[in-house]
Amino acid sequence: MNYKFLSATFYIVFLLSLTTFTSCDSKKKVVENKNAIDSISKISDPAARIAALDKSIADQPNNAKLYFERSKAYDQAGNLEKALENAKTAIEKDTAQASYYFYMSDLFMKKPSVKNALNIMERLKISQPKNKMVYLKLAELYVNSAKNEESLTNIEEVLKIDRNTPEAFFWRGYNFREMKMYDKAISNFQKAIELKPDYVDAYVILGLLYQDKKDPKAEEYFTSAIRINPKDTAALYDRGKYYQDMDSFQKAIDDYKKILDLDPNKRNPNFGIGYCLYKLKNYNDALGYFSKVLLIDPKDAAAHDGRSLCYRGLGDVSKANEEKEIADKLYAK
Repeated sequence: MNYKFLSATFYIVFLLSLTTFTSCDSKKKVVENKNAIDSISKISDPAARIAALDKSIADQPNNAKLYFERSKAYDQAGNLEKALENAKTAIEKDTAQASYYFYMSDLFMKKPSVKNALNIMERLKISQPKNKMVYLKLAELYVNSAKNEESLTNIEEVLKIDRNTPEAFFWRGYNFREMKMYDKAISNFQKAIELKPDYVDAYVILGLLYQDKKDPKAEEYFTSAIRINPKDTAALYDRGKYYQDMDSFQKAIDDYKKILDLDPNKRNPNFGIGYCLYKLKNYNDALGYFSKVLLIDPKDAAAHDGRSLCYRGLGDVSKANEEKEIADKLYAK
């Protein structure tokens, strides 16, 4: 019997078994770590979540995901500097994780620091030159920097990677709108909704563009946005404002009231209803809505001006003059 052969075979089998055991053990730890992080992320109180993450980081100081989660917890707690510090560490621990760069860019925008937001995304672009989402983010950031040409350059890179990216056409339309190239803007927004039929923001901006042209198609685009998302308060407000500008005051009131059903403390729909009721000569009810605006902001000059007009409509000249005087003082500040 060849004992040397058996001994060598046993050793190989032993090594394979050890490798399999180690691999299984490693996979088990990865799953356990993920479950632990998922459990911590469900803690609603940010202070308690930070405390739990501190303990986990002490045990696993090289786990980038833990720093990322702690960054989000600090952000929720309102500590932006600590959030940025932890996001930076997460990137240092795992330079390939794109979501960390996107998140840090968003944190910089809260400062706001567009320059730093751009820098972090430009870094990611170098390491991930085929990631179209990076170029889209840069396009958006350059728009916020009023650098339309740079934004358009990044959009072209997106379209080289994927010609059917609706967000690329949206941001190209947005740039053309900023550059007052309205026909090009419209065609790009229309392409965006052709590729993504539920693109609410594109419908809303098309509504605004057609409203500027005094084209009745504006109503159609606003209505399409609301049909997709009936709770989109921006779309409801823009359609309401369109109706108001067209002197369709009751339709405007209906849209503004839908917004207030969702959030009764919004200033603009309260003011809008007050204005529309004033135009309909319903002065008493209009006063009530202008007064609601003043509960939100007692120094709202336009609301005092609105109350002045209502009192004048009711024949109360003394109160009208009193409100007008307050409004003028606030306007002067």
